[in-house]
Amino acid sequence: MKEENSFSRLFLGFVKITGFLPGMLLFKPKVHYVNKRKQNRKLPHPCIFMSNHKSLMDFALYLIAFPFVSIRFLMAEVLYNKGKVFAKFLYLMGGIRVDRDAYSFDFVEKSVDCLNRGQVVGIFPEGRLPINGQMSPFRPSTVIIALHSGVPIIPVYTDGRYGINKRANIVIGEPINLTDHLTDKDCPVDQISKEEINRLNDILKDKILELKVFLEEKNGKK
Repeated sequence: MKEENSFSRLFLGFVKITGFLPGMLLFKPKVHYVNKRKQNRKLPHPCIFMSNHKSLMDFALYLIAFPFVSIRFLMAEVLYNKGKVFAKFLYLMGGIRVDRDAYSFDFVEKSVDCLNRGQVVGIFPEGRLPINGQMSPFRPSTVIIALHSGVPIIPVYTDGRYGINKRANIVIGEPINLTDHLTDKDCPVDQISKEEINRLNDILKDKILELKVFLEEKNGKK
């Protein structure tokens, strides 16, 4: 297992190095911070990297924009079903498979284990690409993983402007500690109600929307 993890890290490093220049030319990422004193691209370890989902290119964008951070992204089964070679590639990139149709929650346990080992787990809470440009409802997985691991969530927003003549903007928000937002802080995690999880989920979506507004206002001033 240690040998596999070491090889995966080497493989990820190789992909980042070889893809850095093409990625910079394609994305030309510009990173904005809501609070520079609390934020930078050196993400805390462990943490949950939570972002909206604009395109499949989001994965590549974050590989380029955060070159010194290894992010274990949750990835839907549809990506793993594109062939054995591509599935192996995703595995070596650190992907955590999510079988949505099978209603399997193995990914939650694996994510918490990764966080307990000091890693960064990336989550797109919408679970799918937007329809007609509208953000999809957030799935509760981020809330459940955050509560079971106790790690901070780093909210991130991208405008998805990908292309040679475009520039991708990224906004990094302030860390969120979900335990600070619990109605009953003494309630055991396994006994937190569905209503409470949904309420916390709405808080996370609002944080992402705030980053969207922040970027729009910032760009509007130029």
